Amino acid sequence: MECNMSESAQLNAVAAHVDLSPFHFQRYFKDAMGETPAAYVRRIRMDQAAVSLWISDQPVTRIAFGAGYGSHEAFVRAFHRQFGWVPSQYRAHARQASSVPLPEEYTRAETVRVNRLASMPLLAMRFYGPYANVEAHWQKFADVLRQAALPLDRLQVIGVAYDNPEITPNTLIRYDCALVDCGFDQRPASLTELAFPADSYAQLEHHAPYQEIFSTYRVLSMAWLTSVAGEYAVEVIRAYEFYREPPWENHGAAQRFDLVLPVRKVR
Repeated sequence: MECNMSESAQLNAVAAHVDLSPFHFQRYFKDAMGETPAAYVRRIRMDQAAVSLWISDQPVTRIAFGAGYGSHEAFVRAFHRQFGWVPSQYRAHARQASSVPLPEEYTRAETVRVNRLASMPLLAMRFYGPYANVEAHWQKFADVLRQAALPLDRLQVIGVAYDNPEITPNTLIRYDCALVDCGFDQRPASLTELAFPADSYAQLEHHAPYQEIFSTYRVLSMAWLTSVAGEYAVEVIRAYEFYREPPWENHGAAQRFDLVLPVRKVR
């Protein structure tokens, strides 16, 4: 459903994918998520639009079309209903309210590197909840992998973060625990196929407790990005965590991974 948010939601097709009638799919979905599939898609589109307004200089009209709206006016009305601001007001307010990077974060921004990364097939499990629960998500993910007898010590695992906690309610924040699919003979049925897309990415190492992740985000999305504003821009609102050490082994201690954001060269 999230893969086709730029198109009208095809409820029948999504329900058929999970072997349910549209009626039962909607009922189960609302029981689990607290909102209908259509409301879920609308909210995610608007959350992504809000992040784009904050982090990029794209024209509002372009963001409106990217969110699936056929006109600027319809997008402005829908955005105002969800956030209480029109897009231009929201952009100004969000940037003014953003926390300012610390001096040491500007220094750390000098270590950011941009590389072209190849595409990779992933197997992922979706979790919902605050970023404070991410380490618990990895513990549950590791339990699933152990039950499938996968070699935990030889896996490349990647976290996929979709939402900004200043925009999306904590209980609805999406996070995927994923591993690179090396063609396993047996894999858990609870894992979903994803694709890590080939692209240019800005990378910054995080080697600290997970609770300090927002400092690393500030370095990449504010300290570094503003320093290269005329050279690079971020348009795809998604972050990847390439773990250098198994996250389930460092619960409560320093986690070591590269935080990776897709970037586009503007000149």
